[in-house]
Amino acid sequence: MKTKLKELYRNILRLSPLYFKTKKDIYQITDYESLVKEHIQEAVRTVPFYSNYNHFLTKDFNISDLPIIRKKDIVGKESLLISSKCNKSLLRKVETGGSTGVSLTLYRSLSDTIKDIAFTDFIFSLIGKRLAIAIMRGQKPKNGIYEELSPKKILLSSYSICPENLDLYITILKKYKISCIHAYPSSLSILARLIKSKYGSINLPHLKGILTSSEIFSVDDKNLVRNVFPGIKIIDYYSQNEQTCCAYSVDNGNFIFNPNYGFVEFIETGETKNGNRIAEIVATSIMNKTMPFIRYGTEDFVELDNDNRIISIIGRSSDFVVNKLNNIVPCIVLTRPHTLQNVTNFQYYQDSVGFLHFKVVTTSNFTEKDITDITKDIHSSFNNLMDCSIDIVPFIERTKAGKQKRLIQLLNLNNYK
Repeated sequence: MKTKLKELYRNILRLSPLYFKTKKDIYQITDYESLVKEHIQEAVRTVPFYSNYNHFLTKDFNISDLPIIRKKDIVGKESLLISSKCNKSLLRKVETGGSTGVSLTLYRSLSDTIKDIAFTDFIFSLIGKRLAIAIMRGQKPKNGIYEELSPKKILLSSYSICPENLDLYITILKKYKISCIHAYPSSLSILARLIKSKYGSINLPHLKGILTSSEIFSVDDKNLVRNVFPGIKIIDYYSQNEQTCCAYSVDNGNFIFNPNYGFVEFIETGETKNGNRIAEIVATSIMNKTMPFIRYGTEDFVELDNDNRIISIIGRSSDFVVNKLNNIVPCIVLTRPHTLQNVTNFQYYQDSVGFLHFKVVTTSNFTEKDITDITKDIHSSFNNLMDCSIDIVPFIERTKAGKQKRLIQLLNLNNYK
């Protein structure tokens, strides 16, 4: 009932004039630099947290002159980030997930919610109109593995995907003529691996595309999904609860950041992967005027090629590991096409320097050869600077929000290079 009421509420908000204006204006920008500076100056005038930024109101300034703020600078002071133009009693509290170890209390106005819905609907429109959607994320159906939310929307469980239920999932997708699957990448990858193991690929005649968000979706897993569901479009959507920026990629294309949502800088870390540079996303709010962030270090990282194109979003600082040289490196394992053919789900786990546990949920065809192949790929990916163990487990735990962390990092990365 709670999920259905939430869906009804969102449909009502879609009738507001602000919703239609936001969708219309998504890419209408005149002078982008002036727009960003206007938002910064407005935030300095109205937000107590930026009271010591006043000198930026009296001169022309470079955005890069402002300090980068992080969660640790904000935690406990969140109310100071609320614009004085807002009535705090009318704001809704939202808690961040705390995946970096620090959780923030955020405040969101009704207008922020409406604008965010408009941006999300724009992303869905890249797949098509009047979509029949299957949601496969953190919510649990009341009973069984699915729940009908409306004639055009169903909720599919992310917690019951297993070989025994595979055909039932396929039957439901066909019965409701699903044209779009909205999923966590981890849930989608499990489903795709099971289908590949049993059928190779599958034809869902009404399926146009898949929208993923909230977790990192690796290039390897995207290729897997495209092979299992041939001919469909994959939209990978990136945003955060702080509402500082958002981006999307189509299939295996580069990520495109939406300029009217937030202003984005890429601060290079000095690390590289496959010849590409690793940079942190630093964002300044444009859409979010209730609780604006100026040069917010998201602790999310991207992979940039020589032409500054965003090849991939590779995760948070917690998605980095420490190798045998005490160097912090991205937890990116490059596997050959056959390596994970008998694995339905996996997770990395580090509790000691230079050693990585690789937890795997396997099919009945998993053998010692699979262990040898996985070990070889891990060694190769980390230039033989990481030892590993392959640990077979019955399932991978999820967070309270239903997400699956790709890496459980128990080391304090502040103690290393």
